[in-house]
Amino acid sequence: MNASLIQLWASITDKFDALKPRERWLVFGALLAVVYVAINALLLEPVLLQKKSLTNAISADEAQVQVLRQQLAQYAGQNAIDPDAKNKQRIVVLQSNLLSLESKLNSLQTTLIQPDKIPELLRSLLKENGKLKLIELKTLTTTGLLDNIATNDTNTSPAIASQTPNAMATSSTAISPTSEKYIAPVFKHGVEITIEGRYLDLLAYVSELERSPWHILWSKAALNTDTSPTYEWPSNRLKLTVYTLSLDQTWLSI
Repeated sequence: MNASLIQLWASITDKFDALKPRERWLVFGALLAVVYVAINALLLEPVLLQKKSLTNAISADEAQVQVLRQQLAQYAGQNAIDPDAKNKQRIVVLQSNLLSLESKLNSLQTTLIQPDKIPELLRSLLKENGKLKLIELKTLTTTGLLDNIATNDTNTSPAIASQTPNAMATSSTAISPTSEKYIAPVFKHGVEITIEGRYLDLLAYVSELERSPWHILWSKAALNTDTSPTYEWPSNRLKLTVYTLSLDQTWLSI
């Protein structure tokens, strides 16, 4: 077998030597091309394919890393923004307003009548007039000054202690506290009084109440609102609702 290879190689060599120089270069170039193709097919192409695969994988990983970085930046930005910032700012403003209101109310309380003094004032003026008849005197439910704004279920109807002139000296009924759904910082303490008499005497009573050194706040006044009155002309019946303000929710007894 070795002899056959030697003979084959000798035959190829003889043929190559018989070629012209130009033909020899062509054969040599063809051999180089064959060698290059063989090397490329056997060695370079697998390496290039592997490199391309690795490059694609790296690109995909880099894209995923970029997405993760963007998500982390977004989450970090969200954590930096306090979702309750507006509410906290509003609380600060409301607390400031509340302190201002309490300060003003404390100053106002030096001139406003105290809740437990309202019945005493109404009775004393009635006694001084001497021409009017007390029909009813009742305290109203203590309410927050801002209850109508803070809640929609405020009950403003009088419901506590009702007394006739004969029972005033011997009985007293304390008011029940209002619902604790909303605790107001400022409270309204009201009294409703119903009196009967001539119009001019009623007018004089109201005028004396307005001139009193005790400052009292007016809520409403109603004259002759009974659908079936038990009084006759020239008598009239006046229902007055007055109140004062306080930081104390505790109500009075009459």
